[in-house]
Amino acid sequence: MKKIFSIVLLVSLVLSIVGCGNQKGDIKTTNSNGQSETGTSSSSMSNSEVSDEIINLVVWGGVPAESGPQALVNAWNTEHPNIQVEYVRFVNDDTGNTKLDTAILSGEQIDVFFTYSIDTLKKRVEGGMVESLELYEAEEFIKENIIGGDDGQVKINSELYGLSTAKESIGFMINSTMLESQGVTIPDNWSVDEFMEVAKQLTHEKDGHKVYGTHGYYAGLPLAISSTVLGGDQYYSEDGKASNFDAPEFEVNARVKELMDDGYAMPYDEVFSRKLEAYCHSAFLNEEVAMMPFSGWMLRYVKDLENYPHDFITTFAPYPTSEKGVPNNYQATLNNHISISSNSKYKEEAWEFIKFWITDGTKFMLSAGKIPVWNQVSDEEVIAGIVGKDGEKLFDIEGFKRVMLNPHLQYIVDTYTTAYPQIMQIYKEESEMFFLGESSKEDYLYNIKRRADEAIEAELQ
Repeated sequence: MKKIFSIVLLVSLVLSIVGCGNQKGDIKTTNSNGQSETGTSSSSMSNSEVSDEIINLVVWGGVPAESGPQALVNAWNTEHPNIQVEYVRFVNDDTGNTKLDTAILSGEQIDVFFTYSIDTLKKRVEGGMVESLELYEAEEFIKENIIGGDDGQVKINSELYGLSTAKESIGFMINSTMLESQGVTIPDNWSVDEFMEVAKQLTHEKDGHKVYGTHGYYAGLPLAISSTVLGGDQYYSEDGKASNFDAPEFEVNARVKELMDDGYAMPYDEVFSRKLEAYCHSAFLNEEVAMMPFSGWMLRYVKDLENYPHDFITTFAPYPTSEKGVPNNYQATLNNHISISSNSKYKEEAWEFIKFWITDGTKFMLSAGKIPVWNQVSDEEVIAGIVGKDGEKLFDIEGFKRVMLNPHLQYIVDTYTTAYPQIMQIYKEESEMFFLGESSKEDYLYNIKRRADEAIEAELQ
């Protein structure tokens, strides 16, 4: 009943928007048929390519066009003159995702689009926006082309609605100059206790301003040490019928507040006011924090010396574990899910473009920091494409290989999605209250558990 009511609300919203006309706001649209380096396409010829008909596909994604998508589109357009693609960039935040959803529901042409979180993907599936890939031989394509095969793919209600296009290893970026000046060595297989001690040692004064040892938030949530230990389905009990927020690993996540309270991590009120809850690369590259959690795509900012001038080399470390000796190899996801819009009139052509993006087109996304999921790309190609020319002047290459290309990493894959969007919202809300000092740790963990259990129970009824 709740799902039906939600869909009715969405339709009502769309009708009101359609009545006011189509507005794209400040979304940037790019399209070019210019020449570019091309590869041999793995896609088969569609009916449109053996006729005089020209089909135009519209693709929405969150990566700036100039960071790789436009070059990819140019290569496709050159190779497929009868199927021309237009790339539209949306900002991957709440506002940008709402614009995408509104455009799809209002009937604006969108044939292919990206989703960057499971809770958003589930909302779109339940809102009828996403075409199931079960009829497109997606399973066979995954087995033949994507690292890990089916193991890293996310399914909603046991069906595949999007394919992962990037491997997102996680870890810490660290200012190597500060490590040296403070005489700090990162322990192998470090624990959260050792991590907190390193943060303390790295906190210092530089040029009259304070440098915090670490940043404690990533992707809008507290540092997720829990995910590296528990892996997929960390938010759920073993049977998926209750939440798992009473697991000790979530108490470990909450210890980040101790660092903030003691002055060794940027305090949450500053994080909140400066909108650094999701990503704090600006603070890291401006040398306000000595280390920060990150994923590979953020390396493009390290290379952007025009906007983020700096003269230190960035080194890397894996996430710490909850307790010394506890394995925490879950430090990667297959993400950047690409889907076909359920409203597309050109679904077969959209599917061919998706396959191109993941295979021959993937080389164009290396400059955006996107590690390919295509199993035909070597580590050497990844390093050359991501760190770029003269990369050793900016990056510790061996550290990058050790952390980001670690062959022993396991994928974080969620198989339960019951009330997933509600659970993520609850976690964010209660974390904000706790980190702002408006609730105790005990109340914080209790309230997340209680509210998440209630959300799961309500959806299962």
